[in-house]
Amino acid sequence: MREEATAVSRVVPAASGTVACVLLAAAALGSPLLLAPVVALLGLLLAWGWPRLLAVPSPTGAGVVVALAALAAVAVVVAVHVTSDVGPALAAAPDAAGAGVLVVLGLSVVAAFVHQVLRTDGRPRLAESVASTVAGAALAALASGWVSAAVVRPGAVLVGATAAAAALVVSALPWPQRLTGAVGLVAAAAAGALVAGGLEDLSALVGAVAGLVVAGVVAVVDRLLVALPRAASRRRAAVVGVAAVSLAAVPVQLLALVVGP
Repeated sequence: MREEATAVSRVVPAASGTVACVLLAAAALGSPLLLAPVVALLGLLLAWGWPRLLAVPSPTGAGVVVALAALAAVAVVVAVHVTSDVGPALAAAPDAAGAGVLVVLGLSVVAAFVHQVLRTDGRPRLAESVASTVAGAALAALASGWVSAAVVRPGAVLVGATAAAAALVVSALPWPQRLTGAVGLVAAAAAGALVAGGLEDLSALVGAVAGLVVAGVVAVVDRLLVALPRAASRRRAAVVGVAAVSLAAVPVQLLALVVGP
């Protein structure tokens, strides 16, 4: 029974995260703004599963805060890019979009405290509930970085999504996490280099470095969340993969901005 639970907590996150990566990569091959509904969907999945994965008191209210953060961040990024008529030659809009996402993060903290004020259950585990809600809202909002990265450099999304998928697949192997983490770094670096090497505006070296960073994010999330007791549930375990892909948006957006248009 314990072995089955362990298998679920390892395989299901890898599967859900890989599916998310495939959707992101497929959207990036079309229009950058096609990533918006995909990222919004990831945010809604986080909103449903994150409070339940962490056994947060009043999970419905916490989920509402996370969902609002996800949708608001995506809306801000899309609005900035659409109204600015941004193309690959302009880098000002990503800065504006980033500032907008920071505002969303700040408002999410306020919303998390308002949620606590409105609770009628005696507010048990108050600090834990606030911290968990804010963390979920931050993950959901930061996932909007996939959209910003696609507007500046769609190739960065392809590299990041492929590297994340490689690391996630390795994380499902029945090996100790320290081993899957190390192998995941190698696999993600190789995948990132392979994809970047086939693009005109990115080098294999840049792709390998990006793959290493993305794999590091996946390994950290895997190490922190897979061990949670509730990660043995298939539905809740799926949230772990979504969380890893959401957080991976940060290095992918950084890649798009640092390499430049």
